[in-house]
Amino acid sequence: MEINQAIKNRRTIHIFSKKSVPSEVIEKSIVAANQAPCHRRTFPWRFTNIGIKKRELLYQLQLTLKFGDMTVDQSILKKIRDKMLNPSHLLIATQLCTDNQVQRLEDYAACACAIQNLSLSLVADDVGCKWSTGKIIKDINTYKIAEIDANDEEIIGFIWIGYGTEPPLIKRPLISTIYRERK
Repeated sequence: MEINQAIKNRRTIHIFSKKSVPSEVIEKSIVAANQAPCHRRTFPWRFTNIGIKKRELLYQLQLTLKFGDMTVDQSILKKIRDKMLNPSHLLIATQLCTDNQVQRLEDYAACACAIQNLSLSLVADDVGCKWSTGKIIKDINTYKIAEIDANDEEIIGFIWIGYGTEPPLIKRPLISTIYRERK
């Protein structure tokens, strides 16, 4: 797929089927992520592929974080369960920790570029994804479940990968409103 077409076709998928994505497609997307631009060559991105057993634990954690001890309607539980368990893969994206705040911002930008490369690689193979954040990515139990050392890496998002329902196109701003030329 031509790059401009991949950029236009990339959409955030919200509803995934249970169809499995081949491991070769995931590996190819990781290679693409690793080609991202990186100021100072820190290569701060890391991706942890989370298996279904650990995703089940994350689902339970999500319920606790969201509802505590409240009784919740079964349809809501099913929706959250499908969101957590239907996608073929869950990658947890992390950024290496640093005390240097300037480098931290530059590293986050590099990680965002890596995630975009990963996303474009997936779309070129007709696979969708969603980068999500929220309370769960900051919870220490997520780090424990994923076996990620919070002293070394900061979770910056969950990358859900799979086949799913493509959302409608969104209306983008006119180029004239986002681009200007100064002579």
